[in-house]
Amino acid sequence: MRSYRHDLKATVLAALVFMAPNATTAQASDDQIRVAREMIRTLEAYAVYKMGQYDLAFERYHTLAEDGNPQGMLNVANMYSEGKGVEQSYSNAFRWYLRAAEIGDRIAMEQVESAYRTGKGVQKDTERAEYWEMRARAGD
Repeated sequence: MRSYRHDLKATVLAALVFMAPNATTAQASDDQIRVAREMIRTLEAYAVYKMGQYDLAFERYHTLAEDGNPQGMLNVANMYSEGKGVEQSYSNAFRWYLRAAEIGDRIAMEQVESAYRTGKGVQKDTERAEYWEMRARAGD
């Protein structure tokens, strides 16, 4: 795992340097490093998930989610919905979908719309379902 992790970090950092070759300020460099670290954490959580270590994957995604990472929020919601690595809970899934939707994640918006439409994890509310459907379509 050590060499995998090292290779992953090197690959992500190289990709970020390639994508932003004109970034010369210290702020841009700090932002690139922050983004690279977040990408690495997300990819590590995904790798653990794909290996079937759902408890560990949930912990990693939850940490990302608490740090405001939309992909972490979405995956925590999915894991609650499916009961992988955590006790299945549609209401907890809904809360995480809503947090991700509120910061602009389109997939989460669609899940929130569906939950309000079906009453899965939240009280059925057609008006709110339509609101989230419109936001998802608009992409904001």
